[in-house]
Parts: sequence; C-alpha cells; structure tokens
Amino acid sequence: MPKKKRTRLTIGIILVALSLPSITPMLMEIAYKLEMNIRYDIDELNSDYAGAPDDTNYNGNIIRASHVTTGEPYTNDWDDLVYPSDIRLTVNGETIETLEDYPVQLLDSGDIAVEGLNRYGHAITYWAVEDKFTDRDFFAIMITQNGYDTRQIDEDGWIEGYVSTEDREFKLIKIAKDGNVSVELFTFENKSKLQTQLITENFSGPINYYLPPGYYYPSLLYPFLYPWVTTIVGIVLIAFNFPSGAINRRRTKAIPTN
Repeated sequence: MPKKKRTRLTIGIILVALSLPSITPMLMEIAYKLEMNIRYDIDELNSDYAGAPDDTNYNGNIIRASHVTTGEPYTNDWDDLVYPSDIRLTVNGETIETLEDYPVQLLDSGDIAVEGLNRYGHAITYWAVEDKFTDRDFFAIMITQNGYDTRQIDEDGWIEGYVSTEDREFKLIKIAKDGNVSVELFTFENKSKLQTQLITENFSGPINYYLPPGYYYPSLLYPFLYPWVTTIVGIVLIAFNFPSGAINRRRTKAIPTN
C-alpha cells in the first residue's frame, strides 16, 4: 500500500475512533425516537401552555383536578405569585391522588385568571397515549414529585427548592379505557423509554433517553463539526483507502488451481 494511502487510512480510523463515544448515543437517540414514533401516538393535552381543562373525558371516564389553598402566597422562581395548595385528582368521582402543598397560580402578571392545568405549571400534565401495536391505549397523568416548589429568596436571584433535572422524581398514573387505574413511580435516572416521552420539555431543551437532558441547540463546533463531520470524513477516508485490493489478491492466491 502506498504511503499516502496508508496515511489517509490511518487518519480515517483515528477520526472514527475519536468520534464514536459521542456519535453512538446520538445515533441511538435517533433510533429511539423513530421507535417511539412508529409504535405510539402521544398527545400532550396541555402542551404549549394551552391549558388543558380541569375536567377531561376519556372514553367515558371523567378525570378531574381541583385544589384547596393551604397557606400564604409567595413568589416562585418565575416571579409569579403562587399559593401552596392541596391538589386533588379524581377519576369518576373517586380520589386517586392528593398532592399536598403544591404551588398553584391563580392570576397571571396581568391579573387575568389562570385556568385549567396552567394553574399547576408543569407539576401535572395530561397525556393521551395510543399504542399502535396493541389495544392498550391509556390516559396518563404525569406528576412531578420534587423540584416543583421553587421560591425567590432575594433580589440577587437565589432560589430555594431547585432540583436538577437528573434528580427529579415522577409518578405516572395510567387510566385504561375501562377506568382501571395503575401507578408507576420512577426517577429521571431509571425512566423507561415510554416514560421518557411523558416528561415535559423544560426551558433547557428536550428530555432525552440516551443523551443528557437539554441537548437541543447544536453549534458549528459541536455537534456539527464533531462528531458528525469527523465521523463522515473518517468513514470516507477508510472506504476509499482500505486495502481491499491486497485482500482480494490474498484470497485469489489461497484458491487452489487445477
């Protein structure tokens, strides 16, 4: 093999080897999202801050959220006035969950009444999940169990009660078509693929399964140049400089002649 060709092959191998640790989880994340899109049809009812109504009818099952204030209001980390409250979730009139001292926003900055699930921020979200492969469709209530109660301490921006995304804990309540209720507890670290889809995005970006949370906004250097460009260049160099001719000659010599 010529020296230049050997050099290009070596560079290609090095580029691919250096890119693999970063490109592998990215490719796995793409495959995961394709898998979820193929199998499930998932609709977040209170997405884009649209404010899903308190009462929701799912196949004749009435899901309702209500609250009773329990203390004096305070300012949260978004500079909104919220009231500590006990939130009650019911299905067909039966209480399935009571959340104690959760922040509830009653008025927005323009003194306009906040309605629906908007009052509870992202502490409670409603989802309709359709399994395209089976008939196990369900209505989901996703509850954040920690990190929801954040408060402004002073003008310098110190916040009490902040919990990082990786340390969040969740409760998933599933309501089947027949009204049967089941509960799943999980953390951000041990979430399943489907549970990951039911965690609402936050201001830092999407919730991923294989990639770190918040991976969303690419830059020219990362991940465009590294690892995508480096991987592609490396594969091209390997493909065009791989000593296939020498391997074929060895195979030809190994074939016995009559």
